[in-house]
Formats: sequence, structure tokens, C-alpha cells
Amino acid sequence: MPASATPDPAVPYLSVVVTTRNDDHGGNPLERLQAFVNCFDEQCRRTGLDAEVIVVEWNPPPERPRVGSLLRLPERCVCTYRFIDVPAELHDGLRYADVLPLFQMIAKNVGIRRARGRFVLATNIDIIFSTELVAYLASQPLKPGHLYRVDRHDVQSDVPVDAGLEAQMAHCATHQLRIHTRWGSYPVDANGCRVCLPDDIVDGRRVRLGDGWHVREGGSGTAFYRWAGDRAQLIVEGAEARSGATVLEIEVESNPYDARSWVKLEALEGNRTVAHEHLTGRMRLQVPLEPADESGDRTIDLLVIETHARPRLHLPVFERRDEMHYRVYSARLRPSIPDRSMAEYPLSDWKNANPDSAQTVKTTTEGLLVASDPLKWSYSVHYGPLRAPSRGTYRFELACSVLEGRILVGVLSGDRHEWIPATIEVHQSATLRRFAISVDLRRHEPFWLMIYNDHPDGDGVSKFIVQRLAGPVDLAQTAGGQPSRLHAMPFLERIAAIGRSATTPARDLWVRAVPPWRWRARATGLADVAARWIGARLGARMRGRIVRAAPEYRSVEKMLRGTDERLRALTPLCDLADLHKFLRERRPDNLHVNACGDFQLMARAHWDELRAYPEFETFSMNIDGLFSYVANAAGITEQALDMPIYHLEHEVGSGWSPEGEALLRRRIAERGITWIDAGTVYIWASYMRWLERPTIFNDSNWGMGNIELAERTVMPACGTLS
Repeated sequence: MPASATPDPAVPYLSVVVTTRNDDHGGNPLERLQAFVNCFDEQCRRTGLDAEVIVVEWNPPPERPRVGSLLRLPERCVCTYRFIDVPAELHDGLRYADVLPLFQMIAKNVGIRRARGRFVLATNIDIIFSTELVAYLASQPLKPGHLYRVDRHDVQSDVPVDAGLEAQMAHCATHQLRIHTRWGSYPVDANGCRVCLPDDIVDGRRVRLGDGWHVREGGSGTAFYRWAGDRAQLIVEGAEARSGATVLEIEVESNPYDARSWVKLEALEGNRTVAHEHLTGRMRLQVPLEPADESGDRTIDLLVIETHARPRLHLPVFERRDEMHYRVYSARLRPSIPDRSMAEYPLSDWKNANPDSAQTVKTTTEGLLVASDPLKWSYSVHYGPLRAPSRGTYRFELACSVLEGRILVGVLSGDRHEWIPATIEVHQSATLRRFAISVDLRRHEPFWLMIYNDHPDGDGVSKFIVQRLAGPVDLAQTAGGQPSRLHAMPFLERIAAIGRSATTPARDLWVRAVPPWRWRARATGLADVAARWIGARLGARMRGRIVRAAPEYRSVEKMLRGTDERLRALTPLCDLADLHKFLRERRPDNLHVNACGDFQLMARAHWDELRAYPEFETFSMNIDGLFSYVANAAGITEQALDMPIYHLEHEVGSGWSPEGEALLRRRIAERGITWIDAGTVYIWASYMRWLERPTIFNDSNWGMGNIELAERTVMPACGTLS
């Protein structure tokens, strides 16, 4: 209906469609439907919402009475109630009818097809709307061209069915379990506040999570982390916030899927900026918390000011989420303790670490100007050799101005054969990069501080100025000179020197094959790392030359032969390259498809045009999400309303829940029922984006439009009409 048309008084503003049957699916469905009707009818009475409720009773069990005869409608109901029966003989004609008693999406289509409202809401019987949501709908703000969605709040199922509306709303507000948002599902406390998981990025007591965080990810041998939105909150507990000078230390990482990624981040307390940083790679953000006189918690907002590029272009296939500019591994409080005394080291002791290359090093008034060798990860300049006077942790501060490209730093062993594990914090503003290097050393252990090329394009010249180096005052430097060039070369430099005169591309591949950070593990992991990174890049002939020049790496060659055989077995995977590219370039929008079947609302004309939910004769999982993408491809804009709906918790293994998902999937699989998985929905969504039009799955008889079904109607405050 055009927005300017005069509404027909016989047409309700909203049709609400649910489906059920009188059995035990989901745990006492009749009581759930009763709670829904009691709340919604009273909310419509108070707000004036003009609505009809359509209950599709699917495949009624013959030995039990109909739901419509058992449901207790309000004595003077405000809504119109329509009960539509889909008899067993229609159900029996569908695939899996013997093991799946209710085809939820086809049943909803039956109600949607027969809805009379200007707008149609598809939902479920175990949903209770918040009063503010019903009041919003009563103001008639809905417009064609939009698909409306909300977040679902799971609550304990023991809602007082026959209590007043206030008691029911109070129960929902204070008996919450989890919330399902666009970014994922997360647990909350009884009042709806986010709670931390074990091994979360915060401890949940001294520091808590506020708004703006994605679900916790990682594990299975990797660190846990959370992606942050454009504005994410950390809440510092009141007693800690009022104590002495404290630092909120946040370990962050810019988008690891994009080598060029960077993020300008500000930390705000109220309207005051307390820290700002230019993030590149993984580093620590220090947010100072000065003592506060006020009581109560303190909120720190992490605000993205600017980013390098849209991260969606670099994310893995099947990732739809937006605003994935950086992720956080930890946010912890620590005392603000000054560093141990530091001494300035003379810049004249920096030396060219790659004198046989095209690199240039010269002294200027600003510092040491370096134009690196173009090979990626090639050494640039080093400082040392230094020697630890005693066992302990040593800290260095290095400041460089990066004029072009990018650089990294590391700590190299005295013989230059391996990297010494070190913690390196990077702080950047404009072109200045500050490196804080912490390394654990044995007594008298020699080492070098190394700066090397990390150009974001791979090969390329990085230009930078070394401006300052400071370190412990008690660290003695070994008297000048460099170790024997060939003897002291690390493995990769030796191979680069061997192949320096060759023109074959394989030589360059070898030099680029293993980044220095992969060699920080000592010799124990050398062969495995080499086989994994180099085996796919070099032929047997080049590897033979390498082994002749460095016989100690003969064991590596044996592993590489095994790698060759495994790669030949994986060759068919190359055929998937075009599909991989297609799915990345046609990445779907990040629609709110999390628990979307509980609330999908749009104009009745749009439901008719798109022929509603795909009527797959299978379990209903993910069909609702697929329909959201169909609507999106048709140019219908998704709009998320900031008003909750409450979902009465299922019995474990009945409907979906995090705890019952495995049981639900096992129960479905044991019955031999198929379902649409999320990956398939993603592929269909990508295909529709490429087509620039929706895929219509149903024929013109969708929703059993060609079949006359029995219907019973109860009009507002009037009685029953057959």
C-alpha cells in the first residue's frame, strides 16, 4: 500500500504469525503460547496497537485437542485471533514427514499468505515482546522497503503466565540468560549485563566488558581474543579506579588478515582523551588512570578514529562481520611503575648489517638515514654485539622515523644464527615509531639489536631514520668489529649469498620464504618450520644446491621431499581458487541473521513479492537467515530496532541454545533429517549479490495458497466467528 494511501479500517495495521501443535516440542508449547497471548493482548490494550494474531496449527495430533480450543483468550480481547489448521494429510505428503512433525517455515508461510495486515511479523510462540517495542509499533512508524529486526534476550522459562503485565515484564528483565545480537550470542547476568567467560580478555571483576564487543574467539592452542567495534567500552571497578596511579594495559592487534592494516585509536574517559595510538600489528596500548575522588565505576571508550582500508576485503571467506579493524587479547590493570634508569646509546655504533647489498646508510643531523635492501625481511642495521653482565630481563627503547615502507626489530643471538625471544611493544604517531624491547638473557650472553625491512608490498625499499636508542646503564658493549661475515650469517642470509648471482626466481622465493619471526624458536623447530614454509616454493634442484652449501641442513631436505608429495596430493584444491575469489569479492552484507526467525517484520506486499520463506522440506535451521538475504537482494533495507524481545528458554536439545546445540544436531542427524548450513546460506547470498537480484525459491502456490484450509476467528470483545 502506498504510504500516502488512506488506511482501510477493516485492515489491521499488523499481523503477527506464529505456528504450533499440541505436543511437547520445546517444552509445554501451550503454556508458552498462553504467556505470549496474555502479554501481547494487554500491551495492545494499553498502547492501542491494531493487530491480529494468526496461529497456524500444523499437523494436529489426532489423540489430542486442538490448541485453539485449549488457549484461554482474554475475556475482552483487543486483538483478532485467527486459528488455521493444516491437517495431517497435507503434512504427510512432505519429505521427512514421518520423523519431523512440524515444518516451521512452511507453516509460517501458511499464515503469512493469509495475513490481512499492512505489515506482517513472523515470530514464535515462545516470544514475549517488550512493552516499549509494542508502543513503538502502535505509533505506526513502519515503512515499506524495510525489514525490521531486534535483538533476542533469552530468559528463564518460568514466567508467571497469569500474573499482570508488570510482573511478567519484571521477570523478563531480571531472569536473563543470554543475548543474541548481530555480532553473535553472549551470556549475561540475570539483569542483562554482559558477563565474562573463563579465560576472557578481562578478569570480569577489576575490569569488565561494556558495549561494542564481539563474541570471544580463539582457543584450541591459540590465545583468546575479541574483535572490537568502532566504539568499545571497558569498565574499571570503582575501588580500583580510585586507588593510586594505575595503568590499563590493553594488548591489541590491527587486522591480521591485512598486512597493510593500521588503526588510529583514541581512549576516552567521558569527553577527555586519555590516550591515543596508531596501531600497526600487535602491540600494547597504555591508558593511564589517575586517582579519582568520585565513587562508582569508570568507563573507558576505545574509539576508532581512522583506518587504513575496509577490512571486509581482507577477511577470510564466510566472514560477514563489519567493523573488524582490530582485536584485543587482554585488558589488565597494573601499577604505574617507572622504568629502570636508562642511558642514551651513541648512534654511531649502529652498523650496516647487509654491506653486500644495495642498502645505503648515512649520518644526518636528524640521525642515521637508512635506505634498505629491497628484499623483504632483509637485515638493515644492527647494534652490538652487546653482552649481558648478569642473568635478567633487559629493556631497550628505540625511536625511528619511517619515511617509506615499514620496519621491524628483533634481538639476534651473538652468532647471528637465531632470534632470541623478546617482547616488543610498538607505539606509533604520524611517521615516528617507538619500540620498547624486553628480552630475557643469560649471564654473559651476547646478542645484537637488529632492524630489518618489512615492506608491506613484499619486496620494496624502506627508508627510515634511527633517532634514538636507550638501554640499561650497566650493559657493557663488546669492543667493535663484526663476526666473520660468512661464518656468522644466519641461515637465510647464507642461502641469499649463495644465490646472489643467480637470476632464477626460485632464489628470490627462498630468501622471502621464511620471515625472521618464524625463526625465533630455537633449533628444535627449525626443520618443521622450513618444511612448511619452503617446501611449496622451491624445486629439488635448488634445494640440492642449498644442502651442498650447508650440509647441516640435510635433514631439512628429507622433510621437504615429503612435503612435495603432500602438495601433489593437494593439487586439486587449486581448482577452488576461482570460487574462493568469487566469495571474497561478493561478500554478503552483515545482516542481523542471529535468531532472526523470532522477529522478521516487513510490509505484507514484500512478503507476497518474495513468496516468503523458502519451502524446503527439511529442518528449519537457517532458512530464516536465507530469507533475510533474499530480501536484501531485492533492495529491502534491514533496520534493527533498539528494543528487545524476550525468548522463553527451551529444554536442552529442543530449540537452539549454546548448551543444547550439539544435542539438537545429533537428534536431527539420528533421524536422517537434512538442514541448510550457514556456509550454504553465505554462498547463496554471494550469488544473489553477483546477480544483483533475489532468488525466488517458491512457486505461486507458496503457503498452500491453492488449498482451502479450515479457519476459526475470534474478533475483539465480540466472540467466535466460524
